[in-house]
Amino acid sequence: MALTLKQAMEKLARPAHLKQGLRACIAALVAFGVGTALQLPNSYWAVLTAVLVVQSTVGASLSVAIERTLGTLVGGVVGVAASVLAGTSQPLTFLALALGILITSTLAARSSAYKLAPVTVVIVLLAEASHASPWISALFRLMEIAIGGMAGVLCAVLILPARALIFLFPHCAEAVRNCARLMTLGRDGLLGHPYFPDTVDALNSRTRTVLRAADGRAKEAHTEQRWSGQMDPAPVVRSCRRLWHSVIIMLRNAERPLPETLRTHIGPELDRAVQALCAYMEALSAHMEDGPMDMDAGMAARISVEALEARADSLNAAHALDAASGADLTALFATISACTHVRNNLEDLALRLTELRVPERRQES
Repeated sequence: MALTLKQAMEKLARPAHLKQGLRACIAALVAFGVGTALQLPNSYWAVLTAVLVVQSTVGASLSVAIERTLGTLVGGVVGVAASVLAGTSQPLTFLALALGILITSTLAARSSAYKLAPVTVVIVLLAEASHASPWISALFRLMEIAIGGMAGVLCAVLILPARALIFLFPHCAEAVRNCARLMTLGRDGLLGHPYFPDTVDALNSRTRTVLRAADGRAKEAHTEQRWSGQMDPAPVVRSCRRLWHSVIIMLRNAERPLPETLRTHIGPELDRAVQALCAYMEALSAHMEDGPMDMDAGMAARISVEALEARADSLNAAHALDAASGADLTALFATISACTHVRNNLEDLALRLTELRVPERRQES
């Protein structure tokens, strides 16, 4: 089937990619213009900084700008000290270069915020063979980085700004949907239906990846708090991770089906509870993708899990479970406990989303 022009364009670059490209383009032009107007000797450093600072979100842009400025400042100070030490002596230049790189590279290894420091040391120390004006060289580097950083941040903030939450919620939604699929597979294994360990492993691996990505976006959103006043989204990510861990508890017993007697006694309630919990997960995922909050799904999940717990209690009180082995009873009650924890984590996630998104929508209105 032939692709339409719009589909072809979207395959080449999504709107978010085009927006970032536009921001980077304008930031580069602004930095070059300011650097040229101030007659900086190497205004291309301002342009490079501006392009590097412009990231997919405002928070990421702020983080990169701070890191580059800090790295340049530290590298400039070390470079100036090394230049003063070396003077015009070639042997001392070798020694100063070694000490400068050793110090700044050690700092860069300790924290990524200093990763530009070794580069700045090299520029300040070796750019001028005579080392006649190391302070001026360092000052120019700092000015160039500052101009590029400000241009990048301003373009990130003012030109089609993208907040980290926009990118965070899709990761969380995918993680929750993966939990629903994992829980369905776990139920199938417990009730004697086909169970696919390879699919479970793949889903767990993918969930781990998207939650790590969500952690990164949460850090960017935390940086944005300094100017936007939005709430910290980290609790949302933590709720998603706890939800995943609760589902894993159920999966630990899924490779071996429950005995037929237990499946007959409690299988229907377990099936209904898992279906309701998965529907609640889908509802929360849709809400994170700007859909409405489905309160009925949450109530249905609570009722179905309570019915599962009540069924287990009644069977236990009637001694209907006495013939089951200890291992089978452990698997059964671990599964029921997992369903309870999943419900609690989903309710907590719904609360965190409400706390986070209500202030956000007030700001937008």
